[in-house]
Amino acid sequence: MKRILYGFIVVLVVFLGLGFAYKNAADVTVRYYGGLAWQAPLAVVLLVSLSLGVVFGFIASLNRMIRLRRQLSLARKEVRHMEQEVANLRALPIKDVL
Repeated sequence: MKRILYGFIVVLVVFLGLGFAYKNAADVTVRYYGGLAWQAPLAVVLLVSLSLGVVFGFIASLNRMIRLRRQLSLARKEVRHMEQEVANLRALPIKDVL
């Protein structure tokens, strides 16, 4: 059921994007410092801007993701060690309980 819903959403977004690109086919000029200018359709400019934002956002979060994965790895190792210790303690014979 989720796959059908996600597929429907993807198709809807693609059609909306294509409609937006068709209705906004006029060229726009993006100017930057030093006299640099880039002329392209509005849809292309927005797609490039979105793509650059996603890439820069991923790069900015990369350090935190690596740190969290390292912490997760250490925590899993500690859990395995504690499980082994519990298993060893359960294997010990019980003497002088009372």
